[in-house]
Amino acid sequence: DARSAAREAACATYRVELLRDPRPTARGVLYGAPDGERLLRWEEVLFALAAEVGEPEGVRAIVFDLVLGCDAQGWRVARLDADPGPSALAIAQAIHEGVGPPQRGPSIKSLASDGVASWWHADLESFEAAAAAAIPAWIR
Repeated sequence: DARSAAREAACATYRVELLRDPRPTARGVLYGAPDGERLLRWEEVLFALAAEVGEPEGVRAIVFDLVLGCDAQGWRVARLDADPGPSALAIAQAIHEGVGPPQRGPSIKSLASDGVASWWHADLESFEAAAAAAIPAWIR
């Protein structure tokens, strides 16, 4: 029907908000907002995924996307990033503990267990395209 077609068209857009000064906790991710500190609760996260983004011989980061839903403007995504290593491992472990198995997307488990991303993308654009395609049908 027309309603589901409109929703599908809106969900082709991937809107990202980079969380400022994120700190994962047992309850969710604390982050800075203009009006003070806020908490993004794990219960709000529909799907979480991660990848190493960047060239192997260049600047690289581990990018974590927390999918929060889809509205008329597209997918709403909260993003955290970290350098590869201990901080990325800590974020992955917090996400792995905070969200349930159905909400764990690519790389979350491998990052949480051994600190290595099983997903790699050369740039954010290719990561975002793959991330949008990886969102399970049950969330759509």
